[in-house]
Amino acid sequence: MNPNLSIKTAGLGLAALLLSAAAAFAQTTVTFQVDMSNNPLTAGQTVAASGTFDGWANLGSVLTNDPASANPNLYTGAYVDSSDGNGKGMDWQYRIISGGSVASYSGQDDNDNYCVTLPGGSLVLPVQFWDDDGAATTNSITFQVDMAEQLHLGKFDTSDGVYCQGSFEGWNDSFPLTNNPALNVTNAQGDITSLPYQGTYTAWSASPGAAAEYKFVFNNGSDQYEAPVSGDPDNNENRGLLNVTQVLPLVSYSDALFNNTVTNNVTFIIDMSVQTAVGNFDAATGSSVEIHGDYNGWGAGTTMTNSPADPNKNHYYFDYSYVGGAGTLAYFKYVIQPGTQWENVSASNSIGGNRWQMLESGNSTNGPVYFSDEGPGSLNSANFVTVSNCDVTFTVDMSPATNGTFNNGGPFILGFDNVYLNGLNGGVNNSYWTWGALDAPPPYEMTEISNTPLYTITLPINEGQGVNLTYKYGINGADDEASSGDNHSRYIRSFPTYSMPTDVFASQGSSTSAEQSFGNLTISNTSSNQVALSWLGRTGVFLQSTPSLNPPVVWTSLPATDGANLQVTQGPGNMPPAGYASTNYTVGSGSLFYRLAGPQ
Repeated sequence: MNPNLSIKTAGLGLAALLLSAAAAFAQTTVTFQVDMSNNPLTAGQTVAASGTFDGWANLGSVLTNDPASANPNLYTGAYVDSSDGNGKGMDWQYRIISGGSVASYSGQDDNDNYCVTLPGGSLVLPVQFWDDDGAATTNSITFQVDMAEQLHLGKFDTSDGVYCQGSFEGWNDSFPLTNNPALNVTNAQGDITSLPYQGTYTAWSASPGAAAEYKFVFNNGSDQYEAPVSGDPDNNENRGLLNVTQVLPLVSYSDALFNNTVTNNVTFIIDMSVQTAVGNFDAATGSSVEIHGDYNGWGAGTTMTNSPADPNKNHYYFDYSYVGGAGTLAYFKYVIQPGTQWENVSASNSIGGNRWQMLESGNSTNGPVYFSDEGPGSLNSANFVTVSNCDVTFTVDMSPATNGTFNNGGPFILGFDNVYLNGLNGGVNNSYWTWGALDAPPPYEMTEISNTPLYTITLPINEGQGVNLTYKYGINGADDEASSGDNHSRYIRSFPTYSMPTDVFASQGSSTSAEQSFGNLTISNTSSNQVALSWLGRTGVFLQSTPSLNPPVVWTSLPATDGANLQVTQGPGNMPPAGYASTNYTVGSGSLFYRLAGPQ
């Protein structure tokens, strides 16, 4: 049982403890400058900058000109970026605003948004031209990358070629970088702690301040591209570049600073006993469990196996030797096949939804853990779909997408673009079909509701699946609602059919899209000795009462209030709100206290 909340029905008093945590970001004041000489504004038009710094505001952040200046077509504005962290990439573009709406978007030479790495403090961007259409100039740009950590990890050798590839040179190995041994730094142990490679590029002819993106690459038989964390958040974390004469700062390949490395031999163990008990996993009929993670770049999963030394055949093993910086984290997750059912790990055991292993010297064991952290306490049938034909209706409000930048940089167009639901592939919870317009299965395309921004779909959920569903919406089959792994989470609260409350596109993590299991027990009305109670309920959740909180406290269960017996409201617009149960109870002559109990 899980006591949730106690309410005394005589002399009612409620208290709430609200905890909030706000991410801290280094703020940078960014000054934007765009020259509209080749595309002058007409009466009633303004030009604005919009990007990650202002949450891609539809009308952007207005820039202004000085009509009396030498160049009245130069528009500028300074704005504080408190959304992107110091050392992270900031994306932006320019927009012409007319009549309270976006008339046109700027185009860039690299066919993507502008991007720079924020230094913290202040940043004055160079003068840029609308559509990068200024008179072409050629600038001297020096690139620098430190390969020390890659050498220390054994991934790189000084005989390997090092290159800078980018949109400015065609994304090929035509621009080599070289190491000057005089600049190398060696510590007392003989380790090279700084190994800079440098090169100056003078062949890029483009508009002043024009956009380009690039990455550092080394070739040990094939090109090995870095994976920096400071680049373009919307395009493979490519580093951003503007066409001005400059010496770019020395950065580490993949932003990985030199770090003493360790070898960590890890044994991973997953316990599949609960999934077997509820019929979600059956090795005898071909079910298998895989591990996916950083160890192979989140490529194809590795099938785990039983250990001859362990008599528990519900335990599955995988051994791997990590070599990396001491104290760094390696991420992973378990998946059931067939069906590619990703586990849904509890927040207390995950970072960003993934499990993790901190690298240390020597041998270690991770597990055994239960798939989706559903241990024996989860075997209560209320945690699983218990009917063979369970249909769940989903509805999403696409209004934010019509006003924002989602669909490859543009707004969602009602009646033209399509909406798909992903995450319940084949009726399996947290199982995804491959994102992409060419791969989007027709059965998961949602239907527009009567020329409104609401789209709906009804999908079957297989018996034995958990009632806590994890899913995501996408435009035209693309994974563009939020960052990868950032999903919606709601509960099926009654069988055999249930309509989820309306989701709002791109509202992951909000209270409207990440439901708690049950709770919110409240008194909405009292009259004479009657009390009206309501709560966020579901199958297996019920009221308990007691006349006194003085020890020994004896709670009496009220099974008639179980979600299996008392109707839990369905769909948006119902009173009480969707997912809620309600009832009236007679208090009698004394006081009664109520609480909710239910499955863990």
